[in-house]
Amino acid sequence: MIELYFETDPTKLPNMSSNVLPVRMFGKSALEGMYNSIGGAALQEFRRLQEQPDETAFDLMMLSLAVTAADTFVERNTRAEDAWCRQFKVHLPLLEPDLWQQQRSLLQETLHFLSGDLWDFEFSQSDFQIPSKITHRRARKIHIDNHDSVCLFSGGLDSMIGAIDLTQQGKKPVLVSHAYPKDREKQDDVYNKLRLTNAKFQVVANPRKVKEIPVDVQMRTRSFNFIAFGALIATALSKNHYNNQTVNLYIPENGLISINPPLTARRIGSLSTRTTHPFFLGKLNELFINIGLPVKLLNPYQFKTKGEMIVDCQNQALLKKVAVDTVSCGKWKRSGIQCGRCVPCLIRRASFNAATYNDNTPYQFPVLNHVIKNPNNRDDLMSMIVAIQSLENASNKNIWVARSGSLPFEKTERQSIIDTVLRGMGEVKNYLQTQNLDVTV
Repeated sequence: MIELYFETDPTKLPNMSSNVLPVRMFGKSALEGMYNSIGGAALQEFRRLQEQPDETAFDLMMLSLAVTAADTFVERNTRAEDAWCRQFKVHLPLLEPDLWQQQRSLLQETLHFLSGDLWDFEFSQSDFQIPSKITHRRARKIHIDNHDSVCLFSGGLDSMIGAIDLTQQGKKPVLVSHAYPKDREKQDDVYNKLRLTNAKFQVVANPRKVKEIPVDVQMRTRSFNFIAFGALIATALSKNHYNNQTVNLYIPENGLISINPPLTARRIGSLSTRTTHPFFLGKLNELFINIGLPVKLLNPYQFKTKGEMIVDCQNQALLKKVAVDTVSCGKWKRSGIQCGRCVPCLIRRASFNAATYNDNTPYQFPVLNHVIKNPNNRDDLMSMIVAIQSLENASNKNIWVARSGSLPFEKTERQSIIDTVLRGMGEVKNYLQTQNLDVTV
């Protein structure tokens, strides 16, 4: 078991050892390598918000930062006995520890589903004072008073369609983004080309490690952090402008990626994420009700494929103009260009084909017939082909989809989710066939 201790005051942190990781919350790492840090940049951006903060939502943000720190600073391959499931004990001071103590079991279940790890929490009373908002006349400030909702905005195709559709429906969401430097550049580019005027809350967790500690690069829990930032803004909207009424937090993602069924037996583990899986979002909505946060998580595209999202987008002219500038690839930062061969890129390319759109996206590997012949580059493409063949051959396709994790018990909703996944896989199959790739059983 790895124990992580969090403090805003670094003098209260224990010494680092093989099984003890001290982490400074909202500060810089020690130059002499005595502790890690997280959240300094997030706190600075939070201070730009001109609304009165909510302590419960602030605690949620601290909790999510602690989870991200654990996930980042503890390498899975070397610290998990089975090279997968890590065991964490998180010692975290909060503003309302008693409230969160009652939710320990729900938190452990939710995070285990998300990351595959075992989580235990020990909450204590924090003496941290939420800092005052930035008021200097020339400083950049975030005003959300004329907004009605919140939408996660990654700069991807799905989140762009979400922003377009919400705008067309007369809504004005605050756009919340994970804004690491290259991501922020892409998000700002899409935002400007959409000619949006929405307030933006662009923030990073910014985990900073001491030199000798290896990190886990998968960051499967990053979505919890993303949602916590969104919930912080949604709660500020509700408390300050909507008399504690529930505010919607939109998470636009197509139904295939949301369920993200493991393509092969190997991907049942590390390579299949659950960032917007309905079970995960459902558990977070349950948590929000329990702790009194006036926030509801919604994925408006749970029952649509990516291709259907394109076809049904409510401003086709704008979509056609800006779609090429969005990013779907998980590896684009390495070369500055989307690879064209990873699973998100394959689904992106298939969606344009399904919608009969010209895909003018520059790809590092535009010709999939070349990719399939290269053992060093074809892993995701081969996994997708094997999955399509496996699905075609499955006697019960519902069971194949359900390998992704718990689906809703309600029969109609469950079947709608399964049908969406099958249609999404069908889009990929049809696209690969247009590329003269053999996907037959």
